[in-house]
Amino acid sequence: MPFFTAIVPAYNEEKSILGTLQSLVDLDYPEEKKEIIVVNDGSTDATKGLVEQFIRNNPGKRIALLNQKNRGKGNAMNAGLKITQGEYFACLDADSFIASNALREMLPVFEEDENIAAVCPLLKVKKPDSMLQKVQWSEYIINMFYKFLNSRLDCIHVTPGPFSVYKTKVVKDIGGFSETTITEDLEIAIRLQKHHYRIVQIFDTIVETTAPTTWTKLFWQRIRWYKGSVDNTIQYKQLIFNRK
Repeated sequence: MPFFTAIVPAYNEEKSILGTLQSLVDLDYPEEKKEIIVVNDGSTDATKGLVEQFIRNNPGKRIALLNQKNRGKGNAMNAGLKITQGEYFACLDADSFIASNALREMLPVFEEDENIAAVCPLLKVKKPDSMLQKVQWSEYIINMFYKFLNSRLDCIHVTPGPFSVYKTKVVKDIGGFSETTITEDLEIAIRLQKHHYRIVQIFDTIVETTAPTTWTKLFWQRIRWYKGSVDNTIQYKQLIFNRK
C-alpha cells in the first residue's frame, strides 16, 4: 500500500478541528502507511492548544503540527507539502470530516490511468439543521451530479478543500499551490488540466463539510468563490476557451 499524507490547514478552527482530526485517525488504512500534518496558519483562538492536546492523547500516531504566521491557505498547504512523505496526499479543511472508507475507495482509482492526478469524493453538508443549511445540502447534491458528468468529460473545474487526493510528485512538479489566488482549489484544478492531467470524481465515499449558518457568512463565502472563479477564468482564459 502507498504511503499517504493528510494536510490540514487551520485558521481559527477550534469548534471543529478535533472532529476533523478524529475522522483522519479513524481512516481504514494501516497506521504505518499514513501521516497527518496540521498547519496552524496563525490562529488566534484555541486551535493550537487543541491540536497539541489531540497529539498527546493519540500516542503512536504520525501527527505533526506546524505553526506559522497567517499567510493564507495556499501557503499553509505548501508548508505541509514540503515535509510530506506520502506518495499521495489530501487536503482536508479543518471544518470537514472524511468517511473511514475514503482511501480504500479513492487510491485504487489512480491505478486506472497514469494521467490521473487527483480524485475527489462526494461532498455533502454535515447535519443541516436550519432551512439555510438544508438548501445548501440540496445544492451540494445537485452540484455533485454535475461534477460527476464533468468528470466523464474531463473538465472538472475545482478540487475542493474537503479531501481531494493528489499525486504528490505531480503537484510538486507543477509548482505546488498558488499563494496569490483566493481559490487555490480551483486554480490547482485548472493548472493540472493545463498540464494534461486528469481529475476524477467518485461517489463511493463521502466527506461532510460544515455549511455557513447565517446569510452573512454564506454571502462572503460565495463572494470569495465567485471572485476566485472570475480571477482564474481571466488568468486561464486561453486554456478554458480552447476547443482542444
